[in-house]
Amino acid sequence: MVIPVTKIGRSLVVRAKLNGSRDARLILDTGAEITVLSHAVALDAGLLPSQTVATVTLNTAGGSVRADVFRVGSVSLGEAEAKNVTTAVHDLPDAPAGVDGLLGLTFLDQFLVTVDAQKGELYLKPRQ
Repeated sequence: MVIPVTKIGRSLVVRAKLNGSRDARLILDTGAEITVLSHAVALDAGLLPSQTVATVTLNTAGGSVRADVFRVGSVSLGEAEAKNVTTAVHDLPDAPAGVDGLLGLTFLDQFLVTVDAQKGELYLKPRQ
């Protein structure tokens, strides 16, 4: 599957769909262990406050922060879909305008991932 990628500053951004209805613009972050959504997006998607399953410490550029963790029923990038994606809620202080969070390994680990930043394409192949 080929997913379009937009470059914003030095970040690669993809359009995701949460639970089949809420769009989100997420920074592609292969170094992030967990997918992260902003409070506003999590609230708008109906994921908070009742679905918190735990808390986690996130190591950010600004230092360590505690964040609530919940599961998103589905996260889709085009035809690529992952179910029950573990996600943290945290507002990224230095995120570019219009960016709603990070797409981390809790989504990406379910696929073989190739990025062609020059072409602006993300290639995802489901793992068997």
